[in-house]
Amino acid sequence: MSDMKRWVITLGTDQSVSEVSREVSKTGFAVEQVLDQIGCITGSGSDEVARKLRKIPGVADVSPDVDSQIPPPDESVTW
Repeated sequence: MSDMKRWVITLGTDQSVSEVSREVSKTGFAVEQVLDQIGCITGSGSDEVARKLRKIPGVADVSPDVDSQIPPPDESVTW
C-alpha cells in the first residue's frame, strides 16, 4: 500500500463542491478542508486514491500539497 500524502483537489465549474466532496470521500480520500469559495478540497490519500480522484466528474486537477511561507516584509529574498 502506498504512503499517505496530502493533496489539493481543484474543481471545475460543472459540479457543486459538496457533491464532489462526497464523491472523493468514497475513494478513501480523507477530506480535511472544503474551500468552496475558491473551488478546492484538501486532504490526504495514497497515490492510488489520487489516480481515482482524477476520474471523478467535476475534478479539474489533483496536485500534491506543498508547504509555502511568506517571508517577513523586510526580507530581500521572496522565493
